[in-house]
Amino acid sequence: MVEISVIVPTTLPDDADVLSAARLASDDFEDYEVLIQREGGAAHARNVGIERARGDKLVFLDDDSIPCAGYLRVASVALDAYPAVAGRVFQPDDAPFADLDLPWYDQGDESKPTDMLPGCNMAIRREVLDEVGGFDAETFGWGHEESELAERIAEAYTIQYVPELVVEHTYVESFRHFLRKSYLLGRADVQWWRLDGKSRYWLVRQWFNTPIRGESRLETARRVAQRAGWFAEILDGR
Repeated sequence: MVEISVIVPTTLPDDADVLSAARLASDDFEDYEVLIQREGGAAHARNVGIERARGDKLVFLDDDSIPCAGYLRVASVALDAYPAVAGRVFQPDDAPFADLDLPWYDQGDESKPTDMLPGCNMAIRREVLDEVGGFDAETFGWGHEESELAERIAEAYTIQYVPELVVEHTYVESFRHFLRKSYLLGRADVQWWRLDGKSRYWLVRQWFNTPIRGESRLETARRVAQRAGWFAEILDGR
C-alpha cells in the first residue's frame, strides 16, 4: 500500500524518459508509486493504471507534464480535503502558441469548485471512481475522456480547483501538432454528442450550421481542422 499512485498514459517507447516521473523522483515525497501505462488510448491506459494502483489517492499526469516542487505533498493534502481535484497548468513562456485561450489550464488564483478536469493534472480519490466508474474507453480513445468523467463526478461530488497543484505543460509543439490536435478533438466532439443521444441528422446539421471563420487566422485554422474531424467521425458512424 502506498499513499499516492501516479498514473501516466504514454505512447513513448519503453526505454524513453518520462518527464513527469523523472521530476517526481527529484522531490522529497517518498510514499508513492508511478504507473506508466501504454495500453491503447489514454482512457484505456488510465483505467488499467487505476486497476493496478495500490494507493487510494490517484494522481493523473501526462508524460510531458512537469510537476512543481512539492507537487505530491500538495496533491495529498488536497485529496484529504476534496474528493476530486483539478490542478493548475502553465505553458512555458517559449511554448508555441503560449497565448492560446485554454480555460481548463489556468482557472485563476483562488481555489473554487469547478466542472473542468485537465487530463494532464488532476487527482481523484479511488472511492469516487469506484462509485461513478472510470474513463469511458468504449467511447473515447483520446480527447474529452476526462471532461466526460468530470461530468459524471460532478453529479455526485465536488471537483475543487486547487491553484497550488501546478504543472508546466506545452499544449502543442508546432502548428502541425495544433491542427492534428484540433482534428482529433473534433472527432471526440462527435463521439461525445453521440453518447449524449444526438442523431446523425443533428450531427450533420451541426456541421453545416457552425461558423467556420474565427476572430483570428489561428482560430479559423482550428475550426477547419475541427470540422474535418467532425466530418470524418460522422462518416465513420461508430
